[in-house]
Amino acid sequence: MKQKGFTLIELIIVIVVLSILAITAASKFINLQRDSRISALQGLKGEMTGAMNQLHPKTILAGVDTQASGSITILGDNIHIVYGYPKADAAKSWNKLMNQVFVDSQYNDNIPSEWYFHNDTSKPYITFMHRSKKYSTDKCHIKYSEAVNRSAIPEFELIDTGC
Repeated sequence: MKQKGFTLIELIIVIVVLSILAITAASKFINLQRDSRISALQGLKGEMTGAMNQLHPKTILAGVDTQASGSITILGDNIHIVYGYPKADAAKSWNKLMNQVFVDSQYNDNIPSEWYFHNDTSKPYITFMHRSKKYSTDKCHIKYSEAVNRSAIPEFELIDTGC
């Protein structure tokens, strides 16, 4: 008599092999998500650096690069600056400079957005987060620290330990 189909042992072996493959694929997928979050942050950092580098020469030409607090009007938008660089303020600087909407994750986290921000107005820095990790406590964000004096250049810090 000929048998057709799998025996119970063969079925168990196939299930075990498929489980091992699924676990391997899942771990690769998890790393891809982390990599894509970091890549998105690096892209935003590049855009912000480019916008800042285009703004600074304009503030020099306008003579406002020496002011601890000032503003410059570009294409009808009043952009707040500190020593010729964008202020660490999303609404008064970055939203206008990049023609992008950053939503405050502390007060408006229910509003859908691609990018979120959080800043304490008493501190000279602001954090920008992707929608998948929209809280600064997630440790997956860009920290922009504004210039602290005339000779200082603002700093971007990519924090990706929680991505």
